[in-house]
Amino acid sequence: MAVIVSSLNSDETNKDPKSSIKWDNDYNHAIQVAKNTHKKIFIYFYADWCVYCTQMDDLTYASSEVKEKLMKNYVLLKLDVDANPQLSQKYQAYSLPTIIILDYNGREIKRIIGYQSPEQLLTQL
Repeated sequence: MAVIVSSLNSDETNKDPKSSIKWDNDYNHAIQVAKNTHKKIFIYFYADWCVYCTQMDDLTYASSEVKEKLMKNYVLLKLDVDANPQLSQKYQAYSLPTIIILDYNGREIKRIIGYQSPEQLLTQL
């Protein structure tokens, strides 16, 4: 019984309660998963104090179409710029929100800066 409870709790810690998207927050793990699955990496740089990031969490990532497309096609990585300053600097995520899409080898193939409505984001995926 304890094993079941702990595995449920572990899954919940990686979910954004607003969007129910399962985000990874470990860069190295996400890179490894992408290499193993040959999926692109969707990095979402955000901050708790960023108003537009909150709007994306509440609206964009809550869209069923966005969730479906992201979860099917990408390894999803959500990084707080304040908690990950080295990665924020490495990817030059200076304006928020910033989305960076990498190929499975870690090469940047797309950069999206600023708030994206569900419709705007879907056209760029």
